[in-house]
Parts: sequence; structure tokens; C-alpha cells
Amino acid sequence: MLEPNPTLRPRPFVRQLDIIGMRRLLAEVVVSLALLPVAAPLMAEQDAGASYNLLLKASLSDDWFLISRSNLASRNNFEDNFLAFTGLGIGYQLNPSFSLRLGYRRAWFRFTDDWQPENRGYLEGYFAERLGGFRVTNRARVEVRRFDWRSDDVRLRNEITLEAPWELTPLRLTPYLEEELFYSTRNEWIEANWLGGGLAWRPAKGVKLKLGYRWNRFRSGDDWSNRNILVTGINVFF
Repeated sequence: MLEPNPTLRPRPFVRQLDIIGMRRLLAEVVVSLALLPVAAPLMAEQDAGASYNLLLKASLSDDWFLISRSNLASRNNFEDNFLAFTGLGIGYQLNPSFSLRLGYRRAWFRFTDDWQPENRGYLEGYFAERLGGFRVTNRARVEVRRFDWRSDDVRLRNEITLEAPWELTPLRLTPYLEEELFYSTRNEWIEANWLGGGLAWRPAKGVKLKLGYRWNRFRSGDDWSNRNILVTGINVFF
């Protein structure tokens, strides 16, 4: 009996079935995310906005690096820029999968006509690994938040992302899902939950671009509100 030749390429119709299956799965994910606000408990009033993100990471040595994140966010159907921040941190790579970061962030909020500042120190652990071809990351962060216009707080955050190994279109776009939970220790409650997904593109070495949708469910006083967010991201690694 002849052994199968491992050098033979899959038949065209097999490749077409694989592509159809990936597109169908991606479409199901997009539709599911689009329907999340509709299924939200109590059908709270929906808002829309955007979140524009910039991440810069520069290596100092084999183990040490600098990392900076900046953001501008809008609400009220994209008409009101109400949040901005920038910051700088230093990180240490404990092993190929896990690193620790310590940093400072300066944030500004505009709930009236004036911008109100926040001084925020943070410590975070970051895990990244490929499991079954999927890139899985988990970021756990403690934030010490200082204000002169409201009570100080210590906030806990945990973010999980899952990026698929599938490459879509000639641009080799990869779909991803993400979820982040926010917990206020001062109020002893969950203050927000972000759930979203989108597409990532790596046009050049050290550059990653992201475009996606995020469903932001957050506390507004004692009540819950929802916001549909367009998310863009530029990540540059030096």
C-alpha cells in the first residue's frame, strides 16, 4: 500500500472549505458582539463613542523595557471628548511568558466645562503565550488613584485577550476577542466591564494596528449604563 505523500498540497476545494469555515466563525463572532447591547439586562439607554489608543514599547536590555500608553476617548455619540491619559512605566521580563511593570499615568476627565486631573500609579503583571495556535494574554493591574476633586481609590483590573491564528484577506488580518473587568476597592463593587473584539494587522515588523468594537457596561452612580465604542489601536515596538 502506498503511503500518502506529505509534500502534496491540499486540494483547492479543501482550502476553500477551510476559508469558508473561518469566515463563518468570524461572522458569528461579529454578529454576537453586535447583539450584546440588545441583550443587556434591563435594556439600559445606549450611548456611542470612541477610544483611540497608542502604545509604545522600547527595549533597554534583554530583560528591561520602557512602556507608554496614551488614550483619547469620546462619548455622547462621538461628540464629547471626556477622557485622556498618557504615562510611562518600566518593565522587567521574568521569563518569555511573564513580565512585571511599574508605572505612572496622568489622566484628565471632563464631566463639566473643565478638565479634572488624576494621578495614577500602577503595578501590573502581564502574561502572554501561544496555546493551540491562539495568542492568549492576561494583564492583572493594581491602580492607586489620587484626585483633588473626588475621593481617592485603589482599583483592580484584569484583562484577557484571545487572538486567533487565522489570517484573513491578503493583508493577513487576525481576529481577536478581549474582556476587561474593573473593581473599586473603595466602593467594594465592580464598576465596569468591557467586552469586545476586532481585527489586528501587522503591516511591518514592530508595528501592530487594531480596529474593533467594545461594549462598555459601567456604573453611573448606583445604576448601570452601556456605551458602544469604536476602538482603534497603534502599537509600536522598538
